[in-house]
Amino acid sequence: MSGPGDDVLADLTTAPIFDDAVYLSEALLLPVNESEDDLDAQLAMSARESGIEDPYRILCPDVHNLSTSLSTTSLQSEQRSSVSIHSRETHSTTFTSPTSRNSRDNAFTEQLPALRSPPSLARASMSLDHDSAGDRFPPGVRHRHSSSGYSAANSVLSTTSSARTPSTRKHMRASALFSLFRKDSSTPSPSRRGYQSKPQSPRLEPSRSLSKYSMRVHVRGATEDKDDISPSRSVKSPTRPTLRAGLTNEEIDSATNSALQSPGLLSLRDSGYSEDGVSPIELSHALDGNKGRQDSFPSLIPEMSHKDERDVHLALANEAFKSLKSEQRQQFQRVSLFESNQRKALSSYLQWSLKRLTDQLETSKAEKMKQHAVELDRLDERQINAEHELRKTHGTETQNVATALKYMDAYCSGAKPTDPEFAHDVTDEDRQKLARQRELQQKLPGKHVSAINVLRARQERDTQAKLQKQEAELRALDTQYEKDKRAEELQFMKDSSRLDKVIQGRRRRMIHRWDLKFEIWRKDWESQHGTTLNARLPHEDWPEASDLDSPITQSSSLAVYTKIAA
Repeated sequence: MSGPGDDVLADLTTAPIFDDAVYLSEALLLPVNESEDDLDAQLAMSARESGIEDPYRILCPDVHNLSTSLSTTSLQSEQRSSVSIHSRETHSTTFTSPTSRNSRDNAFTEQLPALRSPPSLARASMSLDHDSAGDRFPPGVRHRHSSSGYSAANSVLSTTSSARTPSTRKHMRASALFSLFRKDSSTPSPSRRGYQSKPQSPRLEPSRSLSKYSMRVHVRGATEDKDDISPSRSVKSPTRPTLRAGLTNEEIDSATNSALQSPGLLSLRDSGYSEDGVSPIELSHALDGNKGRQDSFPSLIPEMSHKDERDVHLALANEAFKSLKSEQRQQFQRVSLFESNQRKALSSYLQWSLKRLTDQLETSKAEKMKQHAVELDRLDERQINAEHELRKTHGTETQNVATALKYMDAYCSGAKPTDPEFAHDVTDEDRQKLARQRELQQKLPGKHVSAINVLRARQERDTQAKLQKQEAELRALDTQYEKDKRAEELQFMKDSSRLDKVIQGRRRRMIHRWDLKFEIWRKDWESQHGTTLNARLPHEDWPEASDLDSPITQSSSLAVYTKIAA
């Protein structure tokens, strides 16, 4: 049955569930004329006062990351363009002289000495970038690349001597070629011989003065690969006094404590000049790919020191921080409860919509059935009237036939009239007409019965057609109800998905604000205590769904949905 308040709720929709004003007032407890943008602006101002230069980097990290990725993409595209243009200059091995590669054009190159790249520049460039290369590459790759560079340098020297003494060019060239396959103490054994072996690490010689790069090579060779017990790797670990000759204390700690080695660089193939060497192109790609993998390794995150742990515990025990977390917990609880009320309201609206459709179906069916009954009554009344009129017509016809037969019988009886003017002779035709009239009178009742039966059969067909039409109308109501029901359920699924997206967006924005609040508190705490917190401050967790099983309060704008579901 329809209630008295159905007219008021007839225009109810799901708009209040998604209304931002309701969320701002009930979940965030903001004034009427204040929005989240105003809240972000106030928080950003407080952050700038605390010393945070770009607060919107925390408030809107998606926009910041997008702009950063676009700028990085443009820079990388420019670098790739530079690499493609100068690929012959940048990524080719500069240790091989033009004379060894262009032996057929040697006479021409001797006439144009300016076109040749002097080996002295390559050696100078290699020696100048020696320490910088050691800082950029992992120790294992630096050692392997140094072996390849040593072989390449020998090739350069041999080529230079061959250019100066043309008479022995062929001999030196062949010697340089065979030296590539010669087993050396600083180069690994070829893998094509049927066995695998690791490059031998050079031993520390006290009489030699090693460079910073060479010291790192020795440190890496002496400290890593503890499981390898081959004679080539069984060297003593250098002592700290020995390491201080070429490294600082931080570098010594980093070299001795780090046991992680890049898996991508160990599997790189050679450059063609050394069996275990690495070309500059492969090195650059390996370093680029390895950088992304190392950033995702959780083991690379340094452990907190005792001082950092003490500072973090001190910060977590701070009353202001506890108050901040309590405020966050209360807001999370309030927002989660509001989200639960939104879902309850949406579910209640679905139930109310389905119930309203069911009530409409029942009402429509009842009205249709009443209308059908009236239509059947009217049809019966019309049929009765039609039969009555037919019987009345039959009576008149019977009377007329009897009267005509009476006169025709008198005419053909042969009685002479008194008036001579009416005297006549009865012919055979007159007698035939009389016979036909008598036959008509005899067949007239059967004709009338047949007419009545035909009328009743037609009326019965009309009644059946009317009933079938009424049943089709009732089935159409059921079909429309199922269609409307599926539409309501589909709309509920769409609204639920929309609500989930809205909730995720609101939560994400709220968490960004809390990140900035925690960062503001961190800055203030660091300025007060004169230290630095090197750890992420823990946030409160969102409440569980089981903790939000409470009815919607009557003061809420969503309380109307609980009323309609009752």
